[in-house]
Amino acid sequence: MSTLINEIDARTRLAGANQMELLLFHLGTGELFGINVFKVREVMKLPPLTRVPESDTRVLGMANIRGTMVPVIALKRTVGLGDHDVDLSKPECKENGILIITEYNGSLQAFHVAAVDRIIRTSWSQIKTPPALVRENNKGAVTAVTMLDDGRMILILDVEKLLSDICPRSDEEVFAGIIERPELKAKCVLFADDSSVARTQIKKALDRLGMTYIQTTTGKEAWDYLEKLAQEAVGQGLSQVNSIQLVLSDIEMPDMDGFTLTKQIRSDPRLAHLPVVLHSSLTGSCNQEKGAQVGATDYVTKFDPVQFADKLTRYIK
Repeated sequence: MSTLINEIDARTRLAGANQMELLLFHLGTGELFGINVFKVREVMKLPPLTRVPESDTRVLGMANIRGTMVPVIALKRTVGLGDHDVDLSKPECKENGILIITEYNGSLQAFHVAAVDRIIRTSWSQIKTPPALVRENNKGAVTAVTMLDDGRMILILDVEKLLSDICPRSDEEVFAGIIERPELKAKCVLFADDSSVARTQIKKALDRLGMTYIQTTTGKEAWDYLEKLAQEAVGQGLSQVNSIQLVLSDIEMPDMDGFTLTKQIRSDPRLAHLPVVLHSSLTGSCNQEKGAQVGATDYVTKFDPVQFADKLTRYIK
């Protein structure tokens, strides 16, 4: 199954073209789920697991993946669709399902699923945010949806939200090292992120730094707002937007990804002067290199509070 991700370098070239690839999988129900291939490190059969006493019931145990201890998350149970029967005494049993090994924020975790389907290529413009009622009812688990040619719907999970629910961290831990910085007082950041967890972290960090901000949930929404600011600036006789000092953008977002947003900012003389910092859980060097190619000023990994504050201070000053 490693052949599913052998072409990761080729997939990197999709970035900046507002395209991406999804690994589709099942949880033993009728729903079809998807995860960005960028975040997938490996797909494998269920190996022997070591159960941890008194651990969260959503964690099946730990797997030894080539010397690295990786927590295994029961995804079906985590998203509230029931339990997938697993016979841990017979890890080679086909009915035990598959592990999708992913990397988020520099750490590895495995998601236990019933079966892997295939990889599809799609445009971020075809990835849509679900209605507010759906987002509220599933507690933010589904961050986006898209459709197959045959009419079936693919649910794209907010993995950051799922991991945050399983292993919550206090504000004191998350924002350690962030204090008010006088040089950032009254400075304004426009940020875009489709993850509710990430938006909350960003807002709390900016509040602690003493900054103001404009919040958007997709690259398209951010671009529309920037165009509005640009038109207002021209109407005031200005050659460029001065009401914000920096754009902070996720990479993976419905409608328009962060790479494409960056390219459009750089192509507009009214906006091209703005620092653009990409803020993403995609930690691979290829993503940072691609960000530089499309004109991003810098790249910061979610969520490193000290690095976050230092880079905002550097580029806004």
